[in-house]
Amino acid sequence: MVEEKRDWIARALKRIEIYREAMPPADLRPIAIELLAIGKSWQLDWSETGEAKVAIAKIGPSRLRLSGPISDPAAWRPALRCWLIERGREYLIPWIGELAQTLDVQVGRVSIRCQKTRWGSYSTKGTISLNAQLLFLPKRLVRYVVLHELCHAVHPNHSAGFWKLLQAHEPDADHLRKEIRAAGRLVPGWIQPGH
Repeated sequence: MVEEKRDWIARALKRIEIYREAMPPADLRPIAIELLAIGKSWQLDWSETGEAKVAIAKIGPSRLRLSGPISDPAAWRPALRCWLIERGREYLIPWIGELAQTLDVQVGRVSIRCQKTRWGSYSTKGTISLNAQLLFLPKRLVRYVVLHELCHAVHPNHSAGFWKLLQAHEPDADHLRKEIRAAGRLVPGWIQPGH
């Protein structure tokens, strides 16, 4: 089977390498954060202090100050991940509620995390998990992911019925499905867990 897929594997590895080369180093402190999904951006001010942990304070409508041991990526990266998860709860959860009403489905619980490999998932208990990193993507892709997961409330699989329901609510689903596969390149390296 691996031999049959050799060309596909080689192309996939090449794409991954191109994305990696295009990304800035994960330990490079960002000077701004732009969340395309919500059309907002923040400038970041960095202030080295003697505090044990990095704190993030809003110092203006679109400005944040990070203070503490900011020279240590192992300290500031988790702080920014937590900040992003909070934005995910603030913006993604209401979107789920609106789209759930559109599909007339019930959502038991919503979890926003910073996963490494998944944009979202739907459990048989009615829990939707979304990756906070979706906020770095264009709104149309986030909407597609949320609709995809909500359609699993009706079809807990990827059957023909599932794709038909998704297509009914998102006529451009086929194109967006292809686009979401390459969307990881829009996420800055410093936010990725495990770096």
